[in-house]
Amino acid sequence: MHIAFYSPEWPPAKAANGIVTYVAAMRDYLLAQGHEVSVLTLGRMIDSTGRDQDMGIGQDGRGIVGRARRFLERHRGDLPCLGRALGKQFQALHRLAPLDLIEMEESFGWSEIVRRTSQVPVVTRLHGPFFLKPDEQRSNREVRADSQRRKAEGIAIVGATSLTAPTMATLERTCLHYGRSLSKQAAAIPNPIAMANDSWRLDACDRNHILMVGRFDHPKGADTILLAFNQLIERRPAARLTLVGPDMGMQMASGAMLSFGDYVATHLSPLARRQVRFTGRLSPSAITRLRREALVTAQCSRLENFPYTLTEGLSAGCPMISTDWAGAEEIIAHGENGLLTPVGDPDAMAANLEWMLDHPEEIAAMGDRAQAHCRAHFSTGAVGSRMVDWYRTTIAESRR
Repeated sequence: MHIAFYSPEWPPAKAANGIVTYVAAMRDYLLAQGHEVSVLTLGRMIDSTGRDQDMGIGQDGRGIVGRARRFLERHRGDLPCLGRALGKQFQALHRLAPLDLIEMEESFGWSEIVRRTSQVPVVTRLHGPFFLKPDEQRSNREVRADSQRRKAEGIAIVGATSLTAPTMATLERTCLHYGRSLSKQAAAIPNPIAMANDSWRLDACDRNHILMVGRFDHPKGADTILLAFNQLIERRPAARLTLVGPDMGMQMASGAMLSFGDYVATHLSPLARRQVRFTGRLSPSAITRLRREALVTAQCSRLENFPYTLTEGLSAGCPMISTDWAGAEEIIAHGENGLLTPVGDPDAMAANLEWMLDHPEEIAAMGDRAQAHCRAHFSTGAVGSRMVDWYRTTIAESRR
């Protein structure tokens, strides 16, 4: 088969993006199985050999009509001019090297434009439906743009020939929200994870060290871990916390946006402030080292789809605690291969973290079971074979 993917960035080494990570893993698996793979990204095409080619197709041309159209649509939330350009690029790629199937995200409803333009079967992959985005303060223009984006997303999802999601929770919520029948061609297939080369070991970690990897913002729950740590430090003064990720600012109920430094200064005790380290962005290799050094790695999001920050830790056998967002239970079985704790509840997070610090041997055994579970269900080989079967089913259905 010749499979084409859309990726918002490339190459993967320079992109901290879950979609890019997914595309890279699927590309590697498909190439190893003898399939042809093309990746379309930002007007470029990367073929199976890694050759990078400019597709040479812009947004609606350079003429008066094209410029006028872009001007009228400049504030639209569904970015239709970019969708049309992407459709033309896939159409050109199909003429250059005939495609059997395209897989791309649901964002902005572009998969519907690509399906109509290219006349190639499209698998729409739910990487993070926009309607699930938490509410936040928005201007009137942003509210209109958000509505346009959700409408386009809904049209694409309802009309999709083939729909997949990494968890059944995401698939069910999306189909219910937009009125798509689950009996129509749809499947929950996890995101593939490359198994870690080096496993976490209890005898090599700091038993007082807690790690969180994720943006400093409200959706990723940085406030949950910080407020929990502020409680924990009173009972465990030797504990320390490391946060890794960009500082996007914490939006408060008042509408104010606090940087990491401002938030910590106003919400944490002097002792907690001394025991918290914020690194900002780090390379994947540096994050891997920190996971091995920490006793516990926490994932504190209020909403997720299938976070690589969670499965990467599980694949290395790291003891993990995650907030119980919809779908988390499809990855972690509470008490078996990790712990789940209520979303946005610092008290419960603090209590669970303290239990984990007090029971290192028990959570080490959880980490071992998590690694085995990842290998059996989320590894590239396990997921890749399921996805290839789904591609073949989609192609066969489209020919009927």
